[in-house]
Amino acid sequence: MEADGLQAARKIWEQRILVVTPTYNERDNLPEFVSRVWQAVPGAHILVVDDNSPDGTGELADQLAEHHPDRLFVLHRGRKAGLGRAYVAGFQWALREGYDAIVQLDADLSHDPAEIPLLLSGLANAWLVLGSRYFNGVRVLNWDFKRLLLSWSASLYVRIFTGMPFTDSTGGFKCWRREALLAIDLDNLFANGYIFQVETTFELWHRGFEIREAPIVFTERQIGESKMDFAIIREAAFGVLRIAARRLRRPPQARSTWRSP
Repeated sequence: MEADGLQAARKIWEQRILVVTPTYNERDNLPEFVSRVWQAVPGAHILVVDDNSPDGTGELADQLAEHHPDRLFVLHRGRKAGLGRAYVAGFQWALREGYDAIVQLDADLSHDPAEIPLLLSGLANAWLVLGSRYFNGVRVLNWDFKRLLLSWSASLYVRIFTGMPFTDSTGGFKCWRREALLAIDLDNLFANGYIFQVETTFELWHRGFEIREAPIVFTERQIGESKMDFAIIREAAFGVLRIAARRLRRPPQARSTWRSP
């Protein structure tokens, strides 16, 4: 059994891997982000999805892509249209281009690219791997108690109303098999802010696909400003209830056992 797991893990590293990161005013973080991704996973490609950042993030991404035309790509969007729409555009691009494993994480370095290999290895036994700040303990740096309590309470709120057992469904550091993204209807997702993370995980979990968690360390961004605002919080609060309603209307689809494609 252990030998089968090692063989499956090797297959992951032989596949085409794409790292997708949405950006809005991340010019100061982007060069280090790119460098650290390639330090962690030298063979990975990177897709920057920029929402017309006024600080010139998109232009800088184009300059980096000129130096790495076979490894770094830029998807420009006309305006700031939300995290969820940016990820949908990035995921659809990844599927069209034939990538096998798709990693999503923030470009502000709150997610450490050095932990990408941990999530990729988890795909040997799952369709989706969630990077969790709360799996087997709390791993959050530079947050005050109030913000930590709000984040942890949000995860509990999601578990109660959706039924998902995961400790951190609201996190944005995730690793997908392409088959997992194909299984959910990206065009009909409603969420746009951080609740997008919950909706995508729920859609896969509710279809009976195996999902695992991996412990990560989350560090508060050092440069730039958080994109969190009241509208995003409001969408998250009511969005969870909307997601939970799907659970009542549509019975879950069962998959009997894990089967690596």
